[in-house]
Amino acid sequence: MDNLILQIILRFIHIVSAVLAIGGLGFVVFCLLPAAKGADEAARSAILPPAVMRFMKIVWLAIAGLVVSGVINWINFASTYKAMGPAGNALIGTKVLLALILFAMVWAESTGFIKPKNPRGLIVAKLHLGMLIILLAVILRGLRLAHAAG
Repeated sequence: MDNLILQIILRFIHIVSAVLAIGGLGFVVFCLLPAAKGADEAARSAILPPAVMRFMKIVWLAIAGLVVSGVINWINFASTYKAMGPAGNALIGTKVLLALILFAMVWAESTGFIKPKNPRGLIVAKLHLGMLIILLAVILRGLRLAHAAG
C-alpha cells in the first residue's frame, strides 16, 4: 500500500473496532454478568437489557469497521500474503473464516435465529473466538514484517 496516511487510518479503524468488540465481550463476561448475578431480579431487568442493546450498537459499528478496513487491507496486502507462500495465505484465510463465523454468531443471536440455552456460554465462546482471531492477526503481522525485512 503506497498511501501511508490511508494505511494508518485503516489500521486504526481495524484495531479500535476489534478492541471495542472483543474488549466489550471481555467486560460482559468478567464484570457485567458476575455483577448482575449478585443483584436482585428487578436490578438485573433494569440494567441488562439496556446495556445489551447499547453494546450491540457498538458491536455492529465495530463489525462494519472490521469488514471495511479488513477487505481493503486484504486487497492491499494480497501480493505480500502470496509472496509469503502457503503460511501467509493459510493464516489470512483462517483469520477471515473465523471472523465470518464470529460475525454469523453475532447476527444469529441478535436476530433471534438462535436462542441459546446458556447465553453466557455463547458469549464466552465468542470471546475465545475473538481472541483466537487476534492471535492470528498478531502472528500474521509478525510474519509480514519479517518477510518485508527479509
